Amino acid sequence: MKNHPIVSLHVYYTLIIAQLVLPVLATAIDMFSTDPELRLLDRTLYIEPQAWEGIFIAIVAITVLVITFGLFFRKDWARKAYLYTFFPAFLVYFMPYLHWFYMSSFAAIFNDLAFVCSGILLMIFVTPVLYEPIFEKD
Repeated sequence: MKNHPIVSLHVYYTLIIAQLVLPVLATAIDMFSTDPELRLLDRTLYIEPQAWEGIFIAIVAITVLVITFGLFFRKDWARKAYLYTFFPAFLVYFMPYLHWFYMSSFAAIFNDLAFVCSGILLMIFVTPVLYEPIFEKD
C-alpha cells in the first residue's frame, strides 16, 4: 500500500524555496529603501566584518546550500542535517558583525515569513507521518 503524503510535494518545495527567497526579498526592500532612518542607522551603526566572521558566514552559507539541494532531491541525510543544523545556524545572528540588526517593518514581514516557513519545515521533518511519504523511495 502506497502512503499518500499529507503534505504535497508542491507545498514541500514551496516551503524550501520560500525560506531562501523571502529573506533576499526583505534585504532588497531595505537596500532600495529611501527611508532617512535606515540611511542614518547604516552610517552610524555599520561595522566592517572581521575575516573570521566572513569565513564563518561563508561556511554556514555553503552548508545551507548543500542541505537545500539535498532536500530538493528528497535525501534522508538532508532531512537529518536540517534538523541538526537548524538551531546552530541561528547563532550567526549573534556574531559581532550582526550586532546591530535593523530593518524596516515591511522587510521584517518577509523575514518573519521566512522564519515561519523554516518552522513549518522543521515540524514536517520531526513528524514521521509527514516526512515519510515525502522521502519514500519510488
